[in-house]
Amino acid sequence: MILLMFAALGGGLATVSVLAPFGAVAAAACAPIGGSLCAVLAAVYITRQREEAGSQEDLDAQADAMVATLRDLAARVPEARPAATTFAEVSADRARVG
Repeated sequence: MILLMFAALGGGLATVSVLAPFGAVAAAACAPIGGSLCAVLAAVYITRQREEAGSQEDLDAQADAMVATLRDLAARVPEARPAATTFAEVSADRARVG
């Protein structure tokens, strides 16, 4: 909806700038028409993009595949131990590493 609002505002401003040489009244009268036309064109564009993206079932299948991949990766990673929180723990970790 925000995209449609910005399309309408931009279309209205573009209409005013194109029609300004013909007079301020003509530009102001046609600005809502130009804005509405741009909003309709943006809505058509968004609708077509969503149709090309695929149906909800395709998106659900893709999401399920991504979740399965992430769970597989999580199963491969060893469980991490908590980070050192005290000065003594940090010093012990540094002594053990190097």
